[in-house]
Amino acid sequence: MNKPEITNIIPNQKDPAKRDLFVDGEFYMTFPLELLIAQDIHCGDPFGEEEQDALLLAVKLIPATEKAYQYLGYGDLSRKKLYEKLTRFGIEPQVAEATCDKMEQKGFINDQALAHKLAEKFAAVKHWGPRRILPEVIQRGIDPSLARDAVDGLETDFLASAQYHLQSKYRRCDLADRKERDRAFQGLVRLGFDFDTARTALEIEGE
Repeated sequence: MNKPEITNIIPNQKDPAKRDLFVDGEFYMTFPLELLIAQDIHCGDPFGEEEQDALLLAVKLIPATEKAYQYLGYGDLSRKKLYEKLTRFGIEPQVAEATCDKMEQKGFINDQALAHKLAEKFAAVKHWGPRRILPEVIQRGIDPSLARDAVDGLETDFLASAQYHLQSKYRRCDLADRKERDRAFQGLVRLGFDFDTARTALEIEGE
């Protein structure tokens, strides 16, 4: 059995920017001319199920891509978070995946770069310790291995960060009082600092 083929592509009467596509002599669908050019569609091309699926996916990618640009316009997103936003909006999973691929290829989403950006932000702005930064980066849709690499690559002085919190959030604590000192210690641990860093910071500030 011969594979269907495109037999005609003619200008759409209502919109000159679109073309009516005919398969085996019968009208199939109207497509944007720009899309047909981008997909390298010509008369005489085979148009079986595989070609149809590819072209229809390209059609669905147009509004999905516009929506992706809209979401990314509000700020950086990981691939996972962009995919979630697109599917919640109602875009089919296959189309959402293809849209994310397209955004990656164009450099609009880059999970590795975003992981480093987030880790540096939380370290510099929030003054968090690494144990708090790691889950926060992962929560933004970053793969745990990428998040770990980003946190491990930080050149932050975490002892100074711990001291920052003691001098701000816990400045009214009497570190000579065991109960208040323990409260400050637990607070530093919750902020992501390991036991040694927390103890050292308390020793320095308590001198």
